[in-house]
Amino acid sequence: MIRNRRTIGGELLFDGIGIHSGERSSVRMAPLSDGHGVRFTFGGRSYGIEDAQSVDSRRNTEVLFPDGTVLRTVEHLLAAIAGVGLDDVLIEVDGTEIPILDGSALPFAQGILEMGFADKGDEYIPRSITAPVCIDSGKSSIVAIPSEELRITYVIDYPGTAIGTEMKDVLITTETFLSDIAPARTFGLLSEVEALQKSGLGLGGDLENVIIIGEDGPLNTVGYKIKSECAAHKITDLLGDLALVGTILCAHYICVCGGHWLHSKLALRLKRLIEAN
Repeated sequence: MIRNRRTIGGELLFDGIGIHSGERSSVRMAPLSDGHGVRFTFGGRSYGIEDAQSVDSRRNTEVLFPDGTVLRTVEHLLAAIAGVGLDDVLIEVDGTEIPILDGSALPFAQGILEMGFADKGDEYIPRSITAPVCIDSGKSSIVAIPSEELRITYVIDYPGTAIGTEMKDVLITTETFLSDIAPARTFGLLSEVEALQKSGLGLGGDLENVIIIGEDGPLNTVGYKIKSECAAHKITDLLGDLALVGTILCAHYICVCGGHWLHSKLALRLKRLIEAN
């Protein structure tokens, strides 16, 4: 479908705590009239997301901008922007981490759609790959296969836990993103919580923004919100990490037992392919 590039229709504000820092932060999204892509502004300095480097990919996506600014947990916001088809936007963050909200990309996506889009007049031209790109790391692997559509297949395996093995396969459109991907929340095993917090992570996490999974399943009152929610959230993470390329390339992405560290490696390789061409 041929369409014009679009930016957000007005200013939008999100406020909350960072899941890892436990500190309050806010995000202001504003229309981007000049230039393309997702841009972040810090004290009058503006950078495209492609200018950022992933510096920590253990439990979240932490990025470093050219001026030395470090921003944590950008993946859910970036996934929402990509998932609803917002091309160009200026983002200002007050704090060091994007607020976690309910642990999913859905509040960001709903806020953007409620605000609406503004047509920028120039044509949106999707980019794609022409040959497979694969990264294999023992049990974990990820491959991008040439495709005219954006599709993600994700397999996770947590043997000996209530999660077990899950697979999610989604052709990404705004509709499928909102129904099958965006509601999926961050998840973690109860057995890992204490060690995670001792390492300085997860300080803002609770049962309102994380699915905590014990021996018999989620401890949250709500339980799971969608089918294969853990695998679906991994797709959210992958979309957010692929946004570091600057634009999410049309391809069929297949990931087995991956995580931020593997997503970031693929994003870096794809970014280098774009730069080489």
